[in-house]
Amino acid sequence: MNQNSINNNQNNNTQNNTRKSVQQLLLRMEKGAYSPIVLDGELKRKDYDDRDRAFITAMFYGVIERRLTLDFVIAQFAVNPDSIDIETKALLRMAIYQIMFMDSVPDSAAVNESVKLSNVKSKGYVNAVLRNFLRDYNNSKDLINNQIDNDLSLKYSCPKWLIEKWQNEYGYDSMLQILTTSLGKPPVFESDGYVQDASSREACGILDPQSGETIIDVCAAPGGKSFTIAKLMNNHGRIISCDINRKKLKTLEQTALKLGLNIIETHVNDAKIFNADFPKAARVVCDVPCSGLGVIRRKPEIKYKPQSDFEGLPQIQLKILQTSCEYVKQGGVLMYSTCTLSRTENDDVVQAFLASNPSFELVQKQTIIPSEDGGDGFFTALLKRL
Repeated sequence: MNQNSINNNQNNNTQNNTRKSVQQLLLRMEKGAYSPIVLDGELKRKDYDDRDRAFITAMFYGVIERRLTLDFVIAQFAVNPDSIDIETKALLRMAIYQIMFMDSVPDSAAVNESVKLSNVKSKGYVNAVLRNFLRDYNNSKDLINNQIDNDLSLKYSCPKWLIEKWQNEYGYDSMLQILTTSLGKPPVFESDGYVQDASSREACGILDPQSGETIIDVCAAPGGKSFTIAKLMNNHGRIISCDINRKKLKTLEQTALKLGLNIIETHVNDAKIFNADFPKAARVVCDVPCSGLGVIRRKPEIKYKPQSDFEGLPQIQLKILQTSCEYVKQGGVLMYSTCTLSRTENDDVVQAFLASNPSFELVQKQTIIPSEDGGDGFFTALLKRL
């Protein structure tokens, strides 16, 4: 065997390995995993070079982001598309994504490598679906793309109910901006040894922490806000960083130690339950659990969750806010924040809180619509105890 044949075989094996890895990651997502966690784990476990890491990352996130679009295409060319097993569907999604959205991958490679990865029973089926699609796509690319582009749900691979929600709550232009920024690689903001989105960092500025104060962060993990607040306080004062997850708090502690931030103390605590051991604080941060609709470009699987999954969140958020207000001293401030774009979780929760807590007044509130090079979708409300 000559050297060219050896190199070709090595390249084919690498392609198969990376594509197989993407298929396995997508199958894990079918079981309810979180995309950043499964991808990060895969890339740490195996010795991929930079090119392979980039290829796996691009295809993995790309297939998730474009799932509705890809399934629409599959349905046009597959027999009984609703009965396709999940392993085969993952391969079809991957192949069609490569053909439609990855210019660097030859169409033939996208088809051939997917057929190779298919099990014995599905090889012929996968080959037929992809060959039929490839033939029609090459002959009628504009027709197929126009059909997709004329339907916002297909163009941005976003459920219709969510598009309608955003349009009703924020208007057409903001809805379109949310959809546009939901696709593609999100910007990364490094901040002295830890990653924190620009919108989250801006919220810390709105809080306006002062040196020497006592501040409570009731849902602190992974710790970005606590770290930024500590720096704004010149590492002088006291920050009580809480979370219900002990493991996440341990990681927060380790990062704080590396950053040299010694005013942060951690406590395992359920934010819904009042802790009488906590002192009164000048400022309390409630960055509550939410639907995450402002960070879809980082966790694209969020948009496919059924609407019913989000219905109970406002009650939990209001409970946390109500409990947390008890820690605020007179003249102190309570900051409520989420990384979602949903008025029911944002404005409505704040309004409900104010209606039952006349000792607090709204100082300011802000909704950030995600931008191409800026921060994620974010909501902040600053409330002051009179």
